Amino acid sequence: MKRLSTSGIVVAVLGLLIIITPIVLPVCEGLLELVNGKQIPMRCHWTARAEMIFGVLIVIVGLMIAFLKKPGERQRLHHQVALLGLVTILTPLFIIPTCMNPDMACNVGTKPALVILGGLVLIVGLLGSRAPKTPPETIA
Repeated sequence: MKRLSTSGIVVAVLGLLIIITPIVLPVCEGLLELVNGKQIPMRCHWTARAEMIFGVLIVIVGLMIAFLKKPGERQRLHHQVALLGLVTILTPLFIIPTCMNPDMACNVGTKPALVILGGLVLIVGLLGSRAPKTPPETIA
């Protein structure tokens, strides 16, 4: 039986946690009413949707890492994992920021959890992107 890459499994699990975070720690449920009377979801709704997409991508890349045999290929995929971790962190902070009110559900639970999970994904990606260990050469 082929041995799976532990870091790939860790990445996939972190991706799953990112996917379920907005479900377990829900974002704001309210709607904003525009000047024309139309109601739209609050922006943290879109933050949650974007993070769920990033989580799916992280799971896919994690499974690819888990099943690949060549260390060089896994190393390149870890670069992608690191970038996805960075985007996961930046999305609720700057790209699609959550609500302005610090007491809202998205700021109290969802955003901190996503930033922490994104940081863990970034760390695993950076650690996995290091050059594979090669045996030392012998001098004859």
